[in-house]
Amino acid sequence: MKFLGFLVFLVVALMGFSMLAFLGLFVGYWLTLIGLESINPKLAHALIGHKEDETAE
Repeated sequence: MKFLGFLVFLVVALMGFSMLAFLGLFVGYWLTLIGLESINPKLAHALIGHKEDETAE
């Protein structure tokens, strides 16, 4: 029974840590792109691979 409790604790702790790492990295990337887009939109679009629609001529 102790082993089952340890496994549950391990699963919950790893899920929490992975969510913390994901949110930390994603939110940092997101805020960096927002700031970069306000300063230099062309560079921000080049970094994310944005291409203008060529059909709207």
